[in-house]
Amino acid sequence: MKMIRLLALSALFIAIFVRCDNTQREIQICSANAESVYLTHDNLDNPVVAWTEKNNGQLHFTFSISQDDGSSFVQKASILLGSSVATHAEGMPKVAFKRDGTILVAYEKKIPTATNKYAGSIHYRTSEDDGRTWSTEKTIHRDTTSGRSRSYFDIEVLPDGEIGAAWLDIKPRHGKGGRIVLFSKTDATNSFSNEILIDSSACQCCRIDVYTDENKKIYVAYRGLRSGKMDKQIRDMMVATSATDGTKFSQPINISADQWNIDGCPHTGPSLCSNKAGLFTMWYTEGNGSGLYYAHKASDEDNFFPRELVSRAGHHPQVSSNGDVIAMLWEENMTTDGSTATTIHCRLIKDGIDIEKRVLTPRSANSIAPVVTHTKDGFLVACLMENENGVAVYAMNLKL
Repeated sequence: MKMIRLLALSALFIAIFVRCDNTQREIQICSANAESVYLTHDNLDNPVVAWTEKNNGQLHFTFSISQDDGSSFVQKASILLGSSVATHAEGMPKVAFKRDGTILVAYEKKIPTATNKYAGSIHYRTSEDDGRTWSTEKTIHRDTTSGRSRSYFDIEVLPDGEIGAAWLDIKPRHGKGGRIVLFSKTDATNSFSNEILIDSSACQCCRIDVYTDENKKIYVAYRGLRSGKMDKQIRDMMVATSATDGTKFSQPINISADQWNIDGCPHTGPSLCSNKAGLFTMWYTEGNGSGLYYAHKASDEDNFFPRELVSRAGHHPQVSSNGDVIAMLWEENMTTDGSTATTIHCRLIKDGIDIEKRVLTPRSANSIAPVVTHTKDGFLVACLMENENGVAVYAMNLKL
C-alpha cells in the first residue's frame, strides 16, 4: 500500500459562536477554498465531517472525527485527489467505516471522451491502519470500459459491517429511458462484487441515497425516469428495499406520484431517515405543486402516506432522525433590505408535529449544500458558507 500525505494532527475549530439560547454552536472547520462537505459516523459512532478544498491548485479530501459528540473535531487525514474528481453536492467524495475499522474513501472522476462528454468512473481507496497508509486506487464497478458514464454514487455501512454502494451506471443496451441503478458491497478483501440491478431507468443526474434503518433493512432511493402519457418523461422518487444484507432487493416502489414531467435533469436527489414510526424521506419536485415535500411509510406498510409540503422555495433537502425527532434541512433564498442570500433552514418535527423552525445561517452571506446527521443529544449540521477569504465549511451542533 502506498502512503497518502497526512496533515499534522491539530484542533480544527477556528472560531466558535454560541447562540444566546445555547442550543446551536457553530464551528468553522476550514477557512477557505472549500468545495463540498459530507457527514457520517465512524465505527464507534463518533460524528465525522469530511470535505474537499483546493490549496495551491491541488484538491484535497480531508475527514475529521469528533470525540465529544460534535463539539470539536481533530484532523484525521488528508488525501490528495486529482483535478478530475467531482465535488458538486450531488456527487461529492465520501468516507465510510466498516465495522472492523477499515476506512473507505470513494470519489467520482470525470473522464470525458470524444463520444461522451459525461463519461466517468467511481473509485475508492481503503485504509486498515486508521488512515496512516492507503491502498492503491480501485473502481467500485466491475466494468471499466472507457467512455461510459458512472456517477452520482452513495456509500453506507451495512448491518453486516460491510460497506454498500449504489450508483448510476450506463443505459441498458438498446434501451430507452434513463440510466441503470446498481448496488454492490465490499467483501472481506475490501473488494466490491456481486453487482445487483436495482432499476433499469433512473434520472441521469440526481444523487442516490443508501440508508440502513434500525431494523437492519437497507434502502436505495433515487429519482426514477418513466414514460408517461404521450411518452412524456416522468421523474418521480423511487425506493427499493433489502432485508438480506444487500444480497437482493425488492421491486422499487414510487414514493409519491408527483408526475413531474421535465425534459432534463433537476440535479436534486432524495434523502432518507427512519425511527420507530417507519421510513421518512424528503425531496424536491415540480409535479402537482413545486417545492420540497416529505412523506412517511410505516414499517408494516407497503406504501407511503400522502406527501406534505415543507417549503415552496426550498432546494437540496436533507433529513436525519434522533429518536422521535426528525430534522429537515434545506437551502432557501431570503431577501433582507434589498439584498438576497441563500440561507440554510431547519425544521424539527416530533410525531408529525412541528417543535421548531429556524434559519441556521446569517442572511448576510450565502450558505449552501447542507448535510445533517444525529448526535447523542441532537443533530450535527454542516454547510458551505461564504466569508471574507472565500468559501468555508461550518458545522453546527444543535441540541435538543
